Amino acid sequence: MKSSRALFGALLLALLALPAQAEPTQAPPWSLKTPEGKTVNYPADARGQPTVLLFWPSWCPFSRALQPYVQAIWEDYRGAGVNVWTINIKEDRGGDPVQAMKDRGLSFPLLLNGDPLVASYGIVRTPWFVVIDGKGRIAYTRPDNVPSPIDVAKKARETLNGLLGDRAVPLPGSYPPPYDLHLRKPGGPQSSRLESAAAPDSDWRPWAERYLAAVPADEAVAGMAPRGPVADGKAAIGIARELWTQAWGAEQTAIQAPYRSYRKNNRWLVLGNAKSGRLGQGWVLVIEADSGKLVRLSQGAKAP
Repeated sequence: MKSSRALFGALLLALLALPAQAEPTQAPPWSLKTPEGKTVNYPADARGQPTVLLFWPSWCPFSRALQPYVQAIWEDYRGAGVNVWTINIKEDRGGDPVQAMKDRGLSFPLLLNGDPLVASYGIVRTPWFVVIDGKGRIAYTRPDNVPSPIDVAKKARETLNGLLGDRAVPLPGSYPPPYDLHLRKPGGPQSSRLESAAAPDSDWRPWAERYLAAVPADEAVAGMAPRGPVADGKAAIGIARELWTQAWGAEQTAIQAPYRSYRKNNRWLVLGNAKSGRLGQGWVLVIEADSGKLVRLSQGAKAP
C-alpha cells in the first residue's frame, strides 16, 4: 500500500511540474490613421474576423522582402473577411512609407505612426508579423531567424485557414522567389548568386550589338534635354538609374540590378537584369555618347 501511495505521489508531483499550456496572448487595442486621415480602430473595425498585422519601417530590407507575400495574402483572403493592415513604425531615417509602398507596387491597407504599439505588442525586430483570431488572440507571430519570407507566408496562410474553417482559401501550389533586395548590394552574402542569374557575356554582347543595330537612327526621347558627353559605361549606368528612378521609382530600379552597359559606335546601351534572366526583358536606356541625347527609355519586353 505504501509503495502505491508513493508511486501516486510521485506521479502527482511530476504532473504538477509540467509547464502549464500558455493561453494565447490577447492583441492590444489601437487607433491609427490611414494616409488619407481616416481613423481605424482595433478590434472594432476587425468585425470579429481574423486579422493580419505587419509592422515595418520603409528602410528595413527584410520587411521589403516580406511585403509582396503579404500583398498576396490580402488579395487572396480579403474575400473571406480577413483584415490585413500594415503599420508603419520606427520611421526615424526620413523615409516615406506612402511612397515606398507605391514604388513597390503594394496596395494593401497602410496605417501610419504605429510607434506607440511597439511596447504593447512586444516588438523587438522588424518586420513584426502576427495573425490574430476573431476573438482578438494572437495565433501566430513570425519567429526569429525564419529561413525565408515564403515560410512566413505559408505559416500565415495555414493559420488563417485553421481559423476560417469552411471559408479556408486553397494554398498556392508554388510561391514566387523572394526578392531579397538587401542581398543585391555589392559584396552582399548572395550577390554572386544573384549576378549569376544574368545572361552570360557570350550571349549579352552579340545581343547588345543586334539591339543597337535595330534602333532607328532618328529615334529620340521627346522632352528630354541632352545630358552631355557620356564618358564610359559607368556614367551611362548612372544616367540610366537616375532616369529609371524618376520614371518608375527607386525600389523597382534597384530590383533591376545588376546593370549592364555596352557601346557600339556613338551609342551606349544600358540594360537591367530581368527576373526571368532573359535578355531584352529588363529595363533599357539608349543614349548617345558624344552629346548625351536620350534615344530610348523603356521597361523592355514583358516576360511570357
